[in-house]
Amino acid sequence: MNRIILSFILIAILSSCNKSAQLTTTNFEKFLLSGSGDYHNAEHTWSLDSLVINGTTVNLNPIQKLYAVTYYSNGTFADSDGYTGKWDFTNIDELTIFNKNVLTGTYTPIIWKIIDINSFKFSYAVTTSNNTKYEYYFKIVYN
Repeated sequence: MNRIILSFILIAILSSCNKSAQLTTTNFEKFLLSGSGDYHNAEHTWSLDSLVINGTTVNLNPIQKLYAVTYYSNGTFADSDGYTGKWDFTNIDELTIFNKNVLTGTYTPIIWKIIDINSFKFSYAVTTSNNTKYEYYFKIVYN
């Protein structure tokens, strides 16, 4: 009898627990890239730390070292060169960037292969049509 009562209490407790939405891996990556959208966490700015082209590290010039991009939790971005657009994680290891054409207002998608993302660094790779591989490494900017 005690087992039945104990089982009933256990089932009641488990079924009454809060059923909040699970944080998926892609949502977690979105939060890392741009913030959660909560108060004071609606954007993250990343500055270019290094660049590797076809396996060779490139020495950044002073202008390149100033490059930064801000990702907003609403799925948009703006960079220090004046480009804007939209972004989304289409897969766990792919970030799709939609660059906005200022003349037509249309968006052109580019898929980036995520190398690594965490709370202080973000890196991705792009291979061009002529098989040149660019690897961009960013560090987060804390204000």
